[in-house]
Amino acid sequence: MTNFVTYFFYPLLLASTLALYFGALTLHWDLATVFAWMAGARMGVLLAVEHLHPAKLEWKMSWTSFKRDLKYMVVNGGIAGLLKLGLGWLALDLSRLNTGIVANTSIATEFLGLLLVFELFQYWYHRLSHEGPGRWGAALWKVHVAHHLPDRVYLLMHPVGHPLNFLISLAIVQLPLVVLGARPESIFLFNALMGLQGLVSHFNVDIKAGPLNYLLVGTELHRFHHSTDLHEAKNYGVLTPFWDLVFGTFVYRPRRLPAGLGVFEPSRYPESNALREVLMLPFKKV
Repeated sequence: MTNFVTYFFYPLLLASTLALYFGALTLHWDLATVFAWMAGARMGVLLAVEHLHPAKLEWKMSWTSFKRDLKYMVVNGGIAGLLKLGLGWLALDLSRLNTGIVANTSIATEFLGLLLVFELFQYWYHRLSHEGPGRWGAALWKVHVAHHLPDRVYLLMHPVGHPLNFLISLAIVQLPLVVLGARPESIFLFNALMGLQGLVSHFNVDIKAGPLNYLLVGTELHRFHHSTDLHEAKNYGVLTPFWDLVFGTFVYRPRRLPAGLGVFEPSRYPESNALREVLMLPFKKV
């Protein structure tokens, strides 16, 4: 069973997402409704698999880490999740009126354009949040670092982060969808894949995606982004590693897991459980 989960679970999950997309188009289902139901069902399946087949027991969610996660869910996780769902639904609804840049192209061209434009903006925001020089780089890092404070990565730690970082990320995700004038079909597929990759990227399961790692950012790539080793803490893409490959920040090491997760020099930062101190980080000198 472990080998099945390692080698086949993610491809099947990806295939089911694509099958649902094409099925919804063929059967003329309401895409916004399908999007909402798919998101809930997918979360339940992933939580069950992660509980039964953790990649490392020491990275598994504990009661202590779960109580910490709940704090962030209350502050911004739930809000961010609802905003993502709401904005995705709104983008689908408003897309009926769109007449933007990509509106008259094929669905495939439209989706590819959305993907590359979004990832270009997202990639550089994410990379500058880690590597940006001077005062601006330091300011971006203080907004972003909260997400890297946990020393274990699993599904429900995803909401751990600063509200400012979530708001900026949400704007970067949704604005290209509306400005470029995408149709509902492209927006549904984009948000469906974003939701899937966002979950599996923080999946504490030993997933081996093979060549798919050069197309989509999943467990193997994003786990190294959380590494305490700055030489391998790259992979700034969130949906595709295309720009990581272009700009030389792609790290793929399929034969091992990172030695440790979290931040380099953790003594410089508050514990991730210290919510008030973490929320004040962007306004303090670190």
